[in-house]
Amino acid sequence: IRDSHKSNELYGIYFAKQAIVKADRCFLVEGYTDVISMHQAGFTNAVASLGTALTSQHASLLKRYTDEVILTYDSDEAGVKAALRAIPLLKEAGVATRVLSMLPYKDPDEFIKALGAEEFQKRIDQAQNSFLFEIDVLQRNYDMQDPQSKTAFYEETAKKLMTFDQELERENYIEAVASRYGVGFDALRKLVN
Repeated sequence: IRDSHKSNELYGIYFAKQAIVKADRCFLVEGYTDVISMHQAGFTNAVASLGTALTSQHASLLKRYTDEVILTYDSDEAGVKAALRAIPLLKEAGVATRVLSMLPYKDPDEFIKALGAEEFQKRIDQAQNSFLFEIDVLQRNYDMQDPQSKTAFYEETAKKLMTFDQELERENYIEAVASRYGVGFDALRKLVN
């Protein structure tokens, strides 16, 4: 496949199309071997971008078949960065996104070989909301034992919370973040507003 086509082609899409539509969700993985392993384990709604980062064309293509994508990227730093780049592209295309944790394994192929399809399904059921995933990754940059650093984390989080246009959705996320990080709902809401 020529490079010009890589930005709008997804590996495995022709085999996965029907399964994606039927399940109304798609697994987006990093590599060919992950797609193959997942299909062999019965997760036939898995696809991968072809040796390139996810593009808006990929996101639009996925939107044709489903409203939900579960990012099933590698658990290393590169995989986390790839997930953080993919989330806004998928959101822009109108696709809800969750993030699946493969830890302590590197990728779906390793995970399935080690623990099997049943355990993998349990991880799918626990896949994390993409916004909360972003906040968890953001939090790694702050020392939550230091009051100044902790305040800076809440300020950055408030900026991210402001991106929700709909008031109800914003309130729901403020509530989720407040309970997850042990900050008062009203205090966080004031910071956002």
